[in-house]
Amino acid sequence: MPEWKRPPSQQQLLPYLLLVPQLIITFVFFYWPASQAVWQSFLREDAFGLSSEFIGLENYQALFAATRILQGNG
Repeated sequence: MPEWKRPPSQQQLLPYLLLVPQLIITFVFFYWPASQAVWQSFLREDAFGLSSEFIGLENYQALFAATRILQGNG
């Protein structure tokens, strides 16, 4: 066996080790903020963000009840 050959166990582990930093970056900069945005869509917060109240789907009900938004008139 040539010297540069690695055992198969190390060759199989390397691709996963190279994926770990990308997975961490994807989680920190995409999934975590997206999950926070979804969670905050179920809350009502005061103007300064000091208190929040869980209101469930009320924000979505108000959104879909606003006909101007649905017609694209903003």
